[in-house]
Amino acid sequence: MSNDSRIHVKGWLRIKHLVLLVTLDESRNLHATSRHMNMSQPAASKMLKDIETFFGMTLFYRQPRHMEITDAGRLLVRYARSILNDTDRLIDDLVSLREGGYGKLVIGSVPGAAPLLLPKAITSIKARRPQLAVSLFENSSDRLLADLEYKRLDVVIGRVTEHAQHHLFDFMPLQAEPVSIVVRAEHPLCQRLPGLGEIVRWPWVLHPMSSPMRGLFEVALAEAGVSSPRNVVETTSTQTTLQLVSSSDAIALLPTSVLKTAISAGKFTALPLVIGEPLGYYGVLTRKGEEISDVVGEFIDILLMRDDA
Repeated sequence: MSNDSRIHVKGWLRIKHLVLLVTLDESRNLHATSRHMNMSQPAASKMLKDIETFFGMTLFYRQPRHMEITDAGRLLVRYARSILNDTDRLIDDLVSLREGGYGKLVIGSVPGAAPLLLPKAITSIKARRPQLAVSLFENSSDRLLADLEYKRLDVVIGRVTEHAQHHLFDFMPLQAEPVSIVVRAEHPLCQRLPGLGEIVRWPWVLHPMSSPMRGLFEVALAEAGVSSPRNVVETTSTQTTLQLVSSSDAIALLPTSVLKTAISAGKFTALPLVIGEPLGYYGVLTRKGEEISDVVGEFIDILLMRDDA
């Protein structure tokens, strides 16, 4: 694309166009989209047609009761989400600045880093910047990286889950993450050394199939010739997992670091079973090719220093 063409796109494309595309992708219904945007359906239909004409591509196929997105539409919606999230952050930062705020840091983390590494790092940066607003979201790496890509997060403590993600994110390793099979204290399995074939017959609380930790579990079972458990609750919430395990005979697979405080309090026990190798190194992930803010850069420096300590 020539430089003139790039300037033409930047001069023509409007924020409202991006809102229409993202809203239509979520609803797949032009009537619902127009209602959400407080405009008439003919006006919304004309705006979509104008966008498609401008790019020379069909972005949505019109079906009798819904709309199907095309490959070109997915590409454009992907960038539209990123730009709109960036715009939301700009508005938040400007409001914070106007009201005397000192910026915001939005962190995503895998559960293994949340109970040990992050509290120290957050405490340290808050000591340096007392009025910095810090938000922390805990989830599996695959979901965190989607939020990082679309600029809902500033930085992620996690791991790359697909090879193609190396083209999207910069990665600085921190440490490996061993996992444990966890039950409540006084669980019947604590009285003996169970085998894999026995424990899969109990209820389980596990991460979804898309998460690296669940993948590790399923591979280990397959290599041992053991079927996957059938009685499963899926969640990425560490707190929910611990609550379910503490109030029932359910078993969970959790990062060992999550359990250190809980086990010392006598609430949970790690069964003496090894499930596969430790998860690969988790580390600091940021968007590739994007300038890192002073706050994010300082936070990363703290994390790396903590790891060396």
